[in-house]
Amino acid sequence: MEPTAVNNFNELLETAKSLVPKTVAVVCPNNAATFSGIFEAGMVMRTNFILFGDKRTITESLASAPEEVMERIKTIPCENVTDAISRSIAAVGSGEAQILLKGGVDTATMMKAVLSDGGGLKTGRLLSDIFVLEYPKRPENQLIMITDGGMTLSPDLKSKVDLIGNAVQVAHALGNTMPRVAVLSATEFVMPNLQSTIDAAALSKMNERGQIAGCIVDGPLALDNAVSAEAAEEKGIKSPVAGRADILVAANIEAANSLAKSTTYFADLRLAHIIVGGKDPILIPSRADKGDARLFSIALASLVLEHGNRLS
Repeated sequence: MEPTAVNNFNELLETAKSLVPKTVAVVCPNNAATFSGIFEAGMVMRTNFILFGDKRTITESLASAPEEVMERIKTIPCENVTDAISRSIAAVGSGEAQILLKGGVDTATMMKAVLSDGGGLKTGRLLSDIFVLEYPKRPENQLIMITDGGMTLSPDLKSKVDLIGNAVQVAHALGNTMPRVAVLSATEFVMPNLQSTIDAAALSKMNERGQIAGCIVDGPLALDNAVSAEAAEEKGIKSPVAGRADILVAANIEAANSLAKSTTYFADLRLAHIIVGGKDPILIPSRADKGDARLFSIALASLVLEHGNRLS
């Protein structure tokens, strides 16, 4: 049975509220944004938390926690950042927690430990960061994904196949059974001297021949052609993806990261993001993210977990 389609963040929260509450291991919670996300998720989704970090910082920050949320929080004092990272990863690896959330710790330091052979979270798949934004101008499904702005520096063709597969997994968890994938470049034409256009054309053909399944892939497409039906029509582009893309695959990490952050700073759009490809979801919110980004990210991770459980 396919999950009900989730078309915006309000529907995401409503769906997540109906699921069995998940447990989140939080690495070094030491800032107001992290604790705000913990309190909100505890109230809205009854999420459980295990906090790994400095005992004094955690105790002081929990002083303002709602009583019903405190019932769902367990604290594990840690000697230092390294200890907090290793113990939180172990909690997820053992199944004590199902989601790993970064608090006030450097992303690169945490992910280095996640990617180590002894971390217990690797599966052999490529890990990729999927940024989800809510685009209110779309009348139906308002959730658009951008990948990969956080993990894969300069993906080759093989890596882009994996990036699409990971993003499609998230789309399916949101009830989008056949997401439209736009492989982005600076132009809609295949140009021998622009590798991103060659990769896009190859990915489109691979999808056409069944090598990439569960989605519709087209490219190369420039951003305007991917998300604007008017722009695609003006340029005479006939494609099931053009103007209706659900997933945007950028050429490299710089393009994906800049595109994703521009939706916050220029357009003030609501967002979530998640790393998939490992044993369980990993959340690496930016300190600059809006307060509700952590709440939406935890809700998204809950749906991804539920979808994985249905498939297993």
